[in-house]
Amino acid sequence: MGTCVIKNARIALPEHVISNGYVEISNGRIVKVAEGEPSSTGSAVVFDAKKATLTPGFIDLHVHGGNGGAFTSVDPAEHNLAREFHLKNGTTSMLASTHTMEFESLLAILKALSDSSRTNKNGSKVLGIHTEGPFISEHKPGAHVVSQLKAGDLSAIQAVISATDDFVSMVTIAPEIPGGLEAIKYLLDKNIISSIGHTNATYAQAVQGIQAGARSTTHLFNAMSPLAHRDPGVVGAILDNEDIFAELILDGIHIHEAIFRIALKSKGVDRINLITDATSLAGLPDGEYGALPDRAVTKIGGKIVLAGTDTLAGSALSMNMVYQNAAKFAPLTLSELSKISSLNAAKILGKEADIGSLEVGKLADLVLLDTESTVCATMIEGEWKYVNDEWKEALSL
Repeated sequence: MGTCVIKNARIALPEHVISNGYVEISNGRIVKVAEGEPSSTGSAVVFDAKKATLTPGFIDLHVHGGNGGAFTSVDPAEHNLAREFHLKNGTTSMLASTHTMEFESLLAILKALSDSSRTNKNGSKVLGIHTEGPFISEHKPGAHVVSQLKAGDLSAIQAVISATDDFVSMVTIAPEIPGGLEAIKYLLDKNIISSIGHTNATYAQAVQGIQAGARSTTHLFNAMSPLAHRDPGVVGAILDNEDIFAELILDGIHIHEAIFRIALKSKGVDRINLITDATSLAGLPDGEYGALPDRAVTKIGGKIVLAGTDTLAGSALSMNMVYQNAAKFAPLTLSELSKISSLNAAKILGKEADIGSLEVGKLADLVLLDTESTVCATMIEGEWKYVNDEWKEALSL
């Protein structure tokens, strides 16, 4: 891994945009970001971005699969399918996410997912695992099976962590369930992020969860007590509190585009984090999927529901689609888009010193976007890991 320079690029930095500049990369890290042309490139490999946009690689903290591959499988080939799909759509880092299932099966999947994430270097980097369930409310299960839910039992949480050999980074939890607050405090002590979600908590109970140490929210507005003028619920607590990040699924289905703008005005661009909540059906044709009648799902366009119901069951999104929707739904700058699709996720993880923005000293995880904000190429730690056919000649590949 040597030195390279990406020149003639529009560069999205956290607080401003360089309209025409270059990025110099050495040994996988950014060593220089500047306007204009590089004065000397020496022996560095030079790539011409042809006025395309360089933005930080997308970071997805809530993704269950893609292109037919599910992270809720013990098969590492499925994990690889999902990671390769999201790499092509600009995701450089992710938390591979699981959902509620029979507990012993969940533990087996967590072990397999942890093993494949640590050893397989193809596709997007997996920085850890996000367990969405089973520590959630029976009153707001969404597509989760109620009979498989658990209270905030520390022994069960310890079993989850142990199954991954300490590779769990985030746990969705409802603060009001028995043991919920104690679980949040325990996870904080273990340096694991608690994300408030699938919860019927009151405003006061949600505030207690935040005070106990919860740092993020699992798909704000979805599967949680709503905002009402006399009963602000979980949504009100999240919008009212500066200490917690708000995770949003931006497909125009899970939330209306106006709700996105309202959340932006309430939380600000420094506390919004966009995710996909993508399932294995992301990238697949419309149709009926699933072998079990009670778990069958229907995919119609961008909408995935439990078969025969209106219950949403994840999304068909990629982070590239999320980014494009954000740009369409709200008047955001490239810098602001980079925060809500990358930097804020890095901050939630406590990894902003290494990833999340195109700044000197950080890993060269980046995405090249064309004028339609479509991914042309994805770089991880200074190496092009994906380049679409139209850009292979331009990038000397």
